[in-house]
Amino acid sequence: MNTPNVDSMVTRMQALAAAASGKPVTTDTQDPNRVDFSAVLKNAIENVNTAQNSAQAKAQSFTLGTSDTSLEDVIVSLQKANLSLQGMIAVRNRLVDAYKEVTNLQV
Repeated sequence: MNTPNVDSMVTRMQALAAAASGKPVTTDTQDPNRVDFSAVLKNAIENVNTAQNSAQAKAQSFTLGTSDTSLEDVIVSLQKANLSLQGMIAVRNRLVDAYKEVTNLQV
């Protein structure tokens, strides 16, 4: 993710926290800095998928000897893919926890 997306997500999360605490929140749908959460999440999932596919392709290419990819490149690629997957799993777990917390709120 690039820095503007992270900054917008932080701003969005702060607005959600303010709404949860009962503070008034202004919702301007014409805000040019507004970030679509589903689009950000979809992009992150696609990036993880791309990293996984790239690592798998490098490993297969190295195994078959069809390219000049070094073992170090394969290992680094596999580790990057693993880290991105672990990060996505952590985000998923946090989202599930937040969903459970919201569903357990007394109205």
